[in-house]
Amino acid sequence: MVKLTPARTTPAMPRAQRTPWQWLNREGPLGYLLISPSLLFLLFMLAYPFVIAIVLSLSEKRLGGPMTFVGFENFVKLFATNRFWLTVQNSLVYTAGALILKFGGGLALAQLLNREFIGKRIATALVLLPWIIPTAFSTLAWWWMLDPANSIINIMLKRWGLITNNLPFLVDGTWAMSTLIFLNVWRGVPFFSITFLAALQTVPEELLEAAKIDGANAWQRFWRITFPLIIPVVIIVVLISTISTLGDFEVPYLLTKGGPRDATMIFGLLSYEYALGIGALGIGSAVSLTMLPFLAILVVFALLEVRRNN
Repeated sequence: MVKLTPARTTPAMPRAQRTPWQWLNREGPLGYLLISPSLLFLLFMLAYPFVIAIVLSLSEKRLGGPMTFVGFENFVKLFATNRFWLTVQNSLVYTAGALILKFGGGLALAQLLNREFIGKRIATALVLLPWIIPTAFSTLAWWWMLDPANSIINIMLKRWGLITNNLPFLVDGTWAMSTLIFLNVWRGVPFFSITFLAALQTVPEELLEAAKIDGANAWQRFWRITFPLIIPVVIIVVLISTISTLGDFEVPYLLTKGGPRDATMIFGLLSYEYALGIGALGIGSAVSLTMLPFLAILVVFALLEVRRNN
């Protein structure tokens, strides 16, 4: 007869030997502990101002004065003004124009940097310069070069005999908007190109070589193999750029302040003018929150597309 011996069990740790930090050995509590600083930072820097903006947008509040709840009255007043709808139009033109050019320029530059050539590292570093230079510094430098009275660009073009009259970079509505779009593209293309370059380098070379052997030309290899593989990165980059461009403030404020005649007035400038220019914090907050439904739909759509393409 086989004699069965009881299974040996590990004795439980005596209560006296347990340390106060024993619970950190479990993944759940440790994970919450590690993310708590970032979570608190986000709550303080993002969630709290967002909630305050919602409260202000539903209230009649001026600097130094009491706050009175008025519901959606600020939005009704805002939607009844032609200036707000001009701001919506300008913001959409500014965002769409800059986004299209940044996407095309960034993708083309990424394709170029994805090739091997002499001085590739130096070229990659130079591409990043417009993005890493402080915005205020670069914008003021451009303002000096585009100044209506003493534009160095106009002076050089006249000296070369290419123009006879000064180009109205900042004094004509169309020129001013085009100038803002150009500067946004100049600053944003490096972000697109470096991000796209990182995505392109993850595409397996075996797939491209196999397609080349099968007779696919360069455009077919890019459109049918490379681009579908980097779509998740493209969606995220476009989403980030759309949000930042739609809420842009520094470059338009330093360069045009919404002029001439509100031709470059966009959401950030209008909100600033209402809130801090005339002290109407309620309407200023309402201007900022008018972008919220559009951005929420955009974020949901982008995340669904990323999930579908992964």
